[in-house]
Amino acid sequence: EEYKHSIAFPRMIHNTERLLKSARLSKIQVIFTYLQALTDDCRDVSLDYKLSGDLSNLPGPSNPAKFLPVITPIDGEEICLPKTSCSVFQSTKLEYILRNLQVEQLLVVGQLTDQCVESAVRDAADLGFFVTVVDDACAANSADCH
Repeated sequence: EEYKHSIAFPRMIHNTERLLKSARLSKIQVIFTYLQALTDDCRDVSLDYKLSGDLSNLPGPSNPAKFLPVITPIDGEEICLPKTSCSVFQSTKLEYILRNLQVEQLLVVGQLTDQCVESAVRDAADLGFFVTVVDDACAANSADCH
């Protein structure tokens, strides 16, 4: 817990904020993905999440997920995709959107490095995208997991 709250998450937030500002200035497409069920009772979340305790009770339409003030999408400009599984490619239309935008290269940030980030990166690479993980804009529960 000490590593996560004192080191990993503050570093991830700070560096994601910096990267987001740079991407916006450079007119790079930014897509936010976040955990949120499509139903209030979370019946649509993945089996893995249903079996994982806390992840079986995601925010839903009546109580939506909230973004940190320094890492918040610009309404109407940046795409936001709620996801209900570890890999964003499994529970969203992200691949379809990226192909429509003619995106070939991805910069991936987020949490948890050894779970959602890793799953998304592996799926993206298998789908033919060039992927860069921005290490210092990712976080995990421990240094070993990062």
